[in-house]
Amino acid sequence: MKLREFRPMGGRLCCFVVIVAMSCCAQKKDEWALNNAQIGPDQPIEIAVGSSFVAQVMYPVPDGPLFPLKAAVVWSIAPVVQGITIDTAEKITVAANVKHGTTATVHANFAGGKRLLETKIYAFRLEENPLVGRWKIDSNIACGEANELKPASKPTALPGPTWIFHVKPEFFVGREYGIAAGIRMAGTYELDSKAGKLKLITQWPKNKPETNWELVLADANKTLCLHPVETNEELPFGCSYVLRRF
Repeated sequence: MKLREFRPMGGRLCCFVVIVAMSCCAQKKDEWALNNAQIGPDQPIEIAVGSSFVAQVMYPVPDGPLFPLKAAVVWSIAPVVQGITIDTAEKITVAANVKHGTTATVHANFAGGKRLLETKIYAFRLEENPLVGRWKIDSNIACGEANELKPASKPTALPGPTWIFHVKPEFFVGREYGIAAGIRMAGTYELDSKAGKLKLITQWPKNKPETNWELVLADANKTLCLHPVETNEELPFGCSYVLRRF
């Protein structure tokens, strides 16, 4: 009905212009997605030994996670790493006998060879590095030798809301997605899981001193209790911050 209303004013020409404009916008969007494509959804790709991960070619969208790109992709791992393979269904598999910290490079060839992407794969064992993965800050704190959970008397000053520990070892603290996305802290870390010690060497913000923590892992490695070694007036005596694995 709307098309007929515009006919006295040269509706055919107007319709043609609208169609062309929409076509141009769609083409520009496709080109942008193609030019900004990356391998995802995680970078770097970290896979526990004896498990698998489905890789995708994706592109970023405003204030959100990566979005899958519709394209035929030829996947490969080169050079060949024994125990790490990828099949035609884009599934990367790490054999159970692969050593912790083993790396490989996955390649994605798409758009008729116009785009070639690659990213690192890191194999890990949680028994050797139980921190690897994503953690979110709990509203409770853990107190006493039993690490009993109780509500904090005031909102935690621990930056967040997400903590990520990578295999490399590098860490990220901040918000990954959304309007408020950003980095609160980032750098490298040193872990002594036997002694329950963690050191964060902050590279951003610059000139921020390193911090030292005592840690306890509980609930089958799903709960992390962090107690700052340095003086912290915010936490009651004998209490720790609590983080939960995603």
